[in-house]
Amino acid sequence: MNTSTCPECGTILKPGTTLCSACLLSAGAATMPLQPVSAGFATLPCVFGGYRLVKKLGAGGMGIVYEAEQISNGRRLALKVLNQSIDNEEQRQRFLREGQLAATIDHPNSVYVFGTEEIDGVPVIAMELAAGGTLRDEVKRRGTLPVRAAVDAILGIIDGLEAAHAKGVLHRDMKPTNCFVTREGKAIVGDYGLSISQSQNAEHLTQNGVIMGTPAFSPPEQLRGQPLDQRADIYSTAGTLYYLLTGKAPVERASSVEAVAAVLEGRVPRARSLRSEVPEDLSSVIARCLSPDAAKRPATYGELRALLLPFSSTAAEPAPLGHRLLGGMIDGAIGAVLFYGVVLSHPTRWSLPPVVLATIWSLLPVLVAVTWMIARFGATPGLWLLGLRAQTLDGARPDGWRALRWNGDLMMASVVSTWLAVVIAEVSKDMQPAWLWSVVILIVGQFQMLNFVASLLRVDRAASHDLRSGVRMVRHREAPQRMRALDALPQVLKSDAESWGPFSPGVVISPELRCGYDPVLRRRVLLRRVDSSAVSETRRDCARGGRLRYLQCVTADDGSLWDAWQAVAGAPLPSLLHDSSAGWSEMLFWLQDVSAELDAAEKDNTRPASLSLNHLWITSDGRAVLLDEPWPGLPSSDTVEDSQRFLHLMAAQVQAVERPIHADELVHGLESSSFERLSHVSGNLTHLRQKRASVAPMARAACVLGPMLAAAMTFAGICWIGNALYRTGWEIAMPGQPPLPDVMKLDSKSGEPFQTDAEVRRQMRVHIAGHYRDFEANKTLVQTLESHTQHELRQRLRQVIAEEPAPSPEALAVADRAVHHAIETLPTRGIFGDANFKRAGAVLSLAAIMIVAIAQLLSALVGSPPLLMRLTGMALVTISRRPASRLQLLRRWLIGWCALWSVVVVIVFAFAFFNYDPIRKLPENAMLWVPVMLLLMFAGLLRRCRSMLDRLAGTWIVVR
Repeated sequence: MNTSTCPECGTILKPGTTLCSACLLSAGAATMPLQPVSAGFATLPCVFGGYRLVKKLGAGGMGIVYEAEQISNGRRLALKVLNQSIDNEEQRQRFLREGQLAATIDHPNSVYVFGTEEIDGVPVIAMELAAGGTLRDEVKRRGTLPVRAAVDAILGIIDGLEAAHAKGVLHRDMKPTNCFVTREGKAIVGDYGLSISQSQNAEHLTQNGVIMGTPAFSPPEQLRGQPLDQRADIYSTAGTLYYLLTGKAPVERASSVEAVAAVLEGRVPRARSLRSEVPEDLSSVIARCLSPDAAKRPATYGELRALLLPFSSTAAEPAPLGHRLLGGMIDGAIGAVLFYGVVLSHPTRWSLPPVVLATIWSLLPVLVAVTWMIARFGATPGLWLLGLRAQTLDGARPDGWRALRWNGDLMMASVVSTWLAVVIAEVSKDMQPAWLWSVVILIVGQFQMLNFVASLLRVDRAASHDLRSGVRMVRHREAPQRMRALDALPQVLKSDAESWGPFSPGVVISPELRCGYDPVLRRRVLLRRVDSSAVSETRRDCARGGRLRYLQCVTADDGSLWDAWQAVAGAPLPSLLHDSSAGWSEMLFWLQDVSAELDAAEKDNTRPASLSLNHLWITSDGRAVLLDEPWPGLPSSDTVEDSQRFLHLMAAQVQAVERPIHADELVHGLESSSFERLSHVSGNLTHLRQKRASVAPMARAACVLGPMLAAAMTFAGICWIGNALYRTGWEIAMPGQPPLPDVMKLDSKSGEPFQTDAEVRRQMRVHIAGHYRDFEANKTLVQTLESHTQHELRQRLRQVIAEEPAPSPEALAVADRAVHHAIETLPTRGIFGDANFKRAGAVLSLAAIMIVAIAQLLSALVGSPPLLMRLTGMALVTISRRPASRLQLLRRWLIGWCALWSVVVVIVFAFAFFNYDPIRKLPENAMLWVPVMLLLMFAGLLRRCRSMLDRLAGTWIVVR
């Protein structure tokens, strides 16, 4: 077996390590960044090559960073100069690789590299100047950041690191001093001095065995010299967030040896222990990311983003009242199942007074279980199915006490109403259970309606119990996903043609535009022929993600001048819209990008004079970039000069029938240029981003199939509950004995589907004579027989008792065993139980369908979509009307219900043709009707936009 030894002392190493523990700790002093010495500049400012160094910004392990001015064009940038104290070939190559790796990352949240070169034999990297300093400087200026501000900054860092990971780059040195703040206050990733391509992941140590990085922010596997993946950067990113929230590094020790040991052992105090304002859930997320076991950390940046998003400044959309009501109904149904399954299934074990039993029903399955689920998962099953979550005002899940208070206030109506129902039952002894629970439901509904009155008057839709407990019900937020564009730029490599300055001329796109190549940074550039007007100073210095960055001016072979610009992988918007269908959710991202850029461009006078869709470039990661000139080779597009009209032109690319109702005001405002400022447009777009942009396929299916599914659930529920009550009633009436109707089935008659022999029938009569002789004295048994209206059963029971003498105990025991065995061999009752319950379920299902049909008709008459759509925040629109008119709603209702009953008639006649009576056997085959009708009626439901019903009616379902 192959073994490796420590390069320092020769000790045999464990697999996956490169230094033994003793040498690792002894090398702790070498793990700290080297302190650079002077680069040879006696005074500042001074001229260094083509740059004028203004002031020193900072220093790292590889070099010194200066604020500089590029003499050729006056642009301000940051110039990183290799530290002369470590100027050897290995460090020189590492330094140049930093520039090459950073140059491959083209994202607004990553420092942009303009170029690398050598000046007087010293390698330098020219990169974007972050005017706001580092996040460490920000903490020094402001103190520990507010929780939401800190999370917002880290979310920006995650975006930059995710873009780097997409290029196969690991940062390996993420810490507050390597996170920079732009002039606009945006956090970006910088200093890729220790970054590696994942194809070079084996290179962790220098030749001297020195581990690079800062131990306080380095993951244990990096200190051990093990292979790394993005979870290593996630560890360091969480350490940076830890610093922003607490003002301290995750590990702070007197010496680097102690720091390394503490990191390896995972001795990191929780953030909440250092600052009480940090939510417990956020502290748990940070602790998970700082786990010494990489397998316990979030596996991807997307997972980490989703964990941090609830604590950001982006407000969550309040849960619609309709969703909350539907979620409560689902939870109530689950609670009813638990009640019947736990309490009524074993009535002999629950010999409790009605008041105590009612309290158990009100408290145990509802209060305790719901409280635990809210505190543990942030949602109950009903809320989870509808995409709702409970959170506190700071974005965390409610703790146990807060969840108990929230749920206790909510369930108080159920408790009070249940006790009132018990009192009513005690006063009226003859009230049937169905009527009793109807009263309970009525009272609960009245109390809960009063509880939710406050939500109708508040913007955050908080009910009374929400306000008292500090809990808010919101939609579950997922990390936004942008549409990615395929790269339409030519793939260019270094050609044999003579270079134009530092670039290869590349491929001709048009007579005025070429796609060139930078052989040093190994990336593409755009070369545009210089016209009569030179690039303005403000446009040259523009460093926003919404515009291409200006690089420099070069001279072609024929002496013509060409401006070199940043080349971003992607495609022009018109070609993207032609090749794929972009919905409103994707357009919202692009509208927000472009509106922010137009606002900034109008302020610094860098906006193009005229605008068209051909001016828009969609990057491969889904960002919208505004071009200075229209992209060549595209069909002509409408040109506008007003920024708001241009945004309306973009919004109009999404069909109105796919746009939410709540976006209409914005679109109409852009069309008439009614917004006072573009910043107001950006604010409105940010608000719209927090709302649903499209109807999910499952929600659309629920709206179309809701009535049918409700009928099917009614049928199944009544059958199941009826059988539960059936079994429970006989168990109470005759404990330990099988239900009398099942016993009577053993006395089979000719023509019935099952037959029993004479001996079984004789033992059945003995069993009845022994157990039911005095049934008239058993009030519970008499009530059970009466409640089931079993007239024939009572007559047969009296007849058997009159004909059979009282058996001896021995004969009765033999008969009991025979009866129990015979009942077990009877044909099963089926999943829906006895035919009586099937008939009741079928009748009530039909009644439910009729009620739904009438309710939808009334909604159409008042010009409103069906109730289920209103509760789920949806609306119906047509090509000509938003929302649909009364006449259009009535047309949809007629088409839907006429088609439904037409299918029913067709099925009935089809059965009749094959000599099968579907009406008589409806109870036994009712559940077979549902899939047949769904298959015939809604064949087009799974299509992206519309069901068959909406296609026939000419309507679309959109978000309200």
